[in-house]
Amino acid sequence: MKTPLASLLTLFILCASNAWGQSSDTSLPSNISLYAKPGIGDGQLCLVGAKTDDDGMNEKPVAYLEKSSTSVIWHASLPLPPHTYQARATHCVGTPTTLYVLVQGDTQPEQSLSQTLLEVVALNRVTGVVAATKAIEPPNVSGAHTTWVEAGNGHFSAHGNDLIVTGKYALLSNRDNPQDFSLKVPQSLKP
Repeated sequence: MKTPLASLLTLFILCASNAWGQSSDTSLPSNISLYAKPGIGDGQLCLVGAKTDDDGMNEKPVAYLEKSSTSVIWHASLPLPPHTYQARATHCVGTPTTLYVLVQGDTQPEQSLSQTLLEVVALNRVTGVVAATKAIEPPNVSGAHTTWVEAGNGHFSAHGNDLIVTGKYALLSNRDNPQDFSLKVPQSLKP
């Protein structure tokens, strides 16, 4: 069982070693780290990740719609979730009209004090314009906690009219005891 710190170190190692599907596509800026690049139908790929400052700090979530790995149709800089100083887009699923992106944001630079907060962002599939956002929380959790969703399409998916999110959370008072969670988010993203 990984501790949250061990999970974050694994995340860092995966990103550094390109295991999350980081693109070597020269059409993307060099300060973009990709976390996922799933096919979303119609010969399109949804690229999600983070853009950093020139010094590699202060991640800002980004999404790209790509046609058959040959050209970028649009790109979008996503808003940071409230109360976060940096965030990354880590998962993406598509419907015929909408792309749903999972954003994981950090509340503080000091990891031992920081919480990771989750948000779903709905983007217009044609234009990339943000249509809606919704903060999500593990069900039945009280007290200060941190949440995360690991890599893999199975952790953020669309089923019927819902998005299914599976991940882990840990109370800040007991970070070494993470618990699994699963929740449904209606695709309408009503608050």
